[in-house]
Amino acid sequence: MARDAFEDDYDDERVVVIRRDRGTAGVGMLLLGLALGAGAALLFAPASGAETRERLQNGARRAGRKMRDVADEFGEEMTDRVDQVRDTLGARTQAVRDAVHVGREAAAKARVDLERNLADAKSAYADRRRTTESTADDAPLEG
Repeated sequence: MARDAFEDDYDDERVVVIRRDRGTAGVGMLLLGLALGAGAALLFAPASGAETRERLQNGARRAGRKMRDVADEFGEEMTDRVDQVRDTLGARTQAVRDAVHVGREAAAKARVDLERNLADAKSAYADRRRTTESTADDAPLEG
């Protein structure tokens, strides 16, 4: 009963989950910020049209350089990650190849040992059989 009352107290609460994504959301937010900043500059700028256009052009150039820098950094980061994955995959692939090679060598050695043991067992069986047959032949006949 007390447990139900406790759960009812929290049923109406909303949970907000904030997830940080390092992907393209940052680029979108950068562009949105640039657009809002440019709009605010136009609205509150006490400068003439020519001065405002020049400022906007300069801002656009800076934003373009920033975008190229962000794109270059993103490209380098992705290249590094791909290289890490490729290296890890290569190392694991080689480890599997090595393990298969060792397993094949062990199986070949086990086969040779098994064949030798089987030949020894056949030889021992044949020797016992000959010994048994020869002692039976040498035994005096009763009769």
